[in-house]
Amino acid sequence: MEVKVDASDLARVAKVLRGEADGKQLRKELVADLKAAVAPGAAAVADKLRAIPHASASTAKPPLGSYLAARTKVQVRTGGRATGVAVRIQRTPNLRGFTFAAKRLNRDSWRHPVFGSDRWVDQDSPIRGYFDDTLSADREKYRAAVLEVLTKLAQRIARRH
Repeated sequence: MEVKVDASDLARVAKVLRGEADGKQLRKELVADLKAAVAPGAAAVADKLRAIPHASASTAKPPLGSYLAARTKVQVRTGGRATGVAVRIQRTPNLRGFTFAAKRLNRDSWRHPVFGSDRWVDQDSPIRGYFDDTLSADREKYRAAVLEVLTKLAQRIARRH
């Protein structure tokens, strides 16, 4: 998701926040409000991950879907080149040889070697598009919620000056 802002306006807001006596508190509140605005999207992605079917109770632990759902987070960056709000799933540190599990499950299929063999196979994703499709469906809702948070902050700052 992307919200475009004129650079001079952004610089002015940043300057005002630095000049405010409670600028750090305003930033903390802004981050919390932005996370809350996008939290329903992260929850929807986590729900789709928890719905991944598993073959039996004897499958490897932890279950892949539950593991990825627990790693689904909303990230807010207020400075630098990557300024914005994003739903992210942390990298899986070699979970059963599945380092980028979230990324691969979002695809239609991926290739992997068969255990104990030199043969490679294509495996279809049980929940293809779970990430992109889930968030894209309500993209405008999340964009409006983020803009509302930013508008409220701007109005709060404007009332003081």
